Amino acid sequence: MNFFRLWFYKNLSSINYLVIFLFFVYAIFISQYNYDGHHIGLIYSNSLDLINGKLPYKEIFIQYGILTTLINSLILVIFDNKIFFITLFNSVFYSFGVLFISKTVKQFTDVKLALFSTIIILFNHPIPWLPWSNYIAFFFISIGLFLLSKDKKNYFIIGFLFGASILSRQDFFFPIFISIIIFYLFLLFQNYKFELKKTILFFLGLLFPLSIFIMYLFSVNLFIYWIEYLSLPNIYLEIYKTSISKLILEYIIFFTSESFFSFIVIPQYFLISIILIFNTIILFMFVFKKIKINKEILFILLIGNFLSAVSLKIELFRLYTSVIFGLIGLLYFINRINNNDLRKKLLLLLLLPSLFSFYFYPMGNNNSFKKINFTSSNLTIDSDNFDYLVLPEQKIKIVNIINNLSKKCDVNYLENLTWDTIYSTIGNYDRIRAFPYAQFKELNYKQNDLIENMKNPNLSFINLINNEIKDSNIILLITGNNNHYKKDKINLGSNYNMIEIDENNTKGKPQILRIYFPNKCNI
Repeated sequence: MNFFRLWFYKNLSSINYLVIFLFFVYAIFISQYNYDGHHIGLIYSNSLDLINGKLPYKEIFIQYGILTTLINSLILVIFDNKIFFITLFNSVFYSFGVLFISKTVKQFTDVKLALFSTIIILFNHPIPWLPWSNYIAFFFISIGLFLLSKDKKNYFIIGFLFGASILSRQDFFFPIFISIIIFYLFLLFQNYKFELKKTILFFLGLLFPLSIFIMYLFSVNLFIYWIEYLSLPNIYLEIYKTSISKLILEYIIFFTSESFFSFIVIPQYFLISIILIFNTIILFMFVFKKIKINKEILFILLIGNFLSAVSLKIELFRLYTSVIFGLIGLLYFINRINNNDLRKKLLLLLLLPSLFSFYFYPMGNNNSFKKINFTSSNLTIDSDNFDYLVLPEQKIKIVNIINNLSKKCDVNYLENLTWDTIYSTIGNYDRIRAFPYAQFKELNYKQNDLIENMKNPNLSFINLINNEIKDSNIILLITGNNNHYKKDKINLGSNYNMIEIDENNTKGKPQILRIYFPNKCNI
């Protein structure tokens, strides 16, 4: 036993790498079976549009950050447009993010707590939910905080990484800048040594990628369109019939009470509650000069707490790519406790719920993962873009039908008026709309109008679709009542045929997809 313990402690760093790698493999295995046509399709569609030369914001609906779309476009260029590699690299970004958090913990504490941090993060959030901008921003911030923890610091690179995180997910801008401002105010009023050269280098690094982005927008006349996108958060508040103050209040109430009472069904929130509460108390004690905090830890505490602003819509994947940075500060202060018994009990307080979380929710409490059917269909997909993915049987049929159409239909456009964005990427077709999907509910009219009017300011997209129908120059995919928008209606004549197929193939719950194509297609 003593030999095993000695070997274990000597190889903690290697064990840390192994744990992260095993969870990476596990995430890839699960993800290849997870079909999320809307979210994965949106990322994939945006990346293809950028590759095909469409203009960001004006012609591509880039909701979060230009760098996310650019990175995913490069991945597709390298890997021959295969969707799987977007998912794979999303897991790469997440795994490296967790690794750099553990390395930062090691810098401030020791290798045992570094491994401990890896275990409790991955046991609570083992699989990246979506190939979303959060994970790429998480990756950049994780590296930035690690470089900040080192003795020799390159402040320009640290600033650059924070700038890259903002370009990956632009709503990180306000929490990051608020954290920086408050940090420097603390330096000013708490008599910390202010180092002008390092501060200038940091801000130069931070502003460098942001400046390149703004100059690019001006150079291709897209700045005004990007500015329009900044109104989207207010539109979303209207859609959800809420306000910032109400969201903040609900957020505070949830993480100071409800998250504890809901532990059995959503144990992953327990860790986030502990981080937010503990770090807030530490910051207040610092403000009232009850304790002293090293500058780097102070900045990490601020970042962890203020990044919760991008998680006001309480979703696990948002929390575990933002608030989780506060774990670094939490473990730092636990490690400084002199009472060994108390220190062990606090670590158990974090570890035991995490073990419970992974044991009962090994796929991270994601409802879409719970619905995965791990049985492969006997059908094969005609398109190479879906290599290495295992799709539900009905989705394979639909992809094959659209792909077959694309080989026989000499038209310029395919318009996807469904929620499944993947459909819009099949075949080498252009779109009339900026959105690669459709959700024509009255609550969404304002968002739809804002985005669509940028691309087509002179004529409604329904009228443009009808013009192409007259010329037999478009394929239409429609579900529900998406053939209507406000008072406009798509008019299909005798020059079009239709195929109907049930997307769900669930008895009693049909969701019919209608595929309209010109008679000339001869299928």
